[in-house]
Amino acid sequence: MRIRDANSDDVPEIERIINQHWVVNIDHNKELQNPNSILLVAEEESIGKLLGIALMWIISWNKTGYLVELAVENSMKRKGIGSKIVMALVERARQNSLRSIIVETQIGRKESIDFYLSQGFRMSGYSDRYYTYSPESSDNIPIFFALDVQS
Repeated sequence: MRIRDANSDDVPEIERIINQHWVVNIDHNKELQNPNSILLVAEEESIGKLLGIALMWIISWNKTGYLVELAVENSMKRKGIGSKIVMALVERARQNSLRSIIVETQIGRKESIDFYLSQGFRMSGYSDRYYTYSPESSDNIPIFFALDVQS
């Protein structure tokens, strides 16, 4: 398996993987053209199949990477793919002189929370006003995690 920059031929597979987890609401072709976006894919080289993806935006004013999307093919979860993608993102953050990577998930997503904690992220805050929601959907309150990037 290798981690590489995505290209336009990857977009249908990127969106297929993301649709296993949530509805695609980002134009990945546009992100490929954005100099402040890092779009990576994990690829099984022997068969050319994508196993995971990550999209991180570079926020230059505060030297932070904002991890917008991280998804792994459902059938390939718990095989270290997400961890390898995070390691590649950390390297890219270093190359771009970023100080940290921030990611947001929801309180009700225990699997995501456990994953980010296992990768060295720490909880850095929450907002009960970030989304429009009703009190019945308190599992959707976003929590933010940060990973400091060592240079």
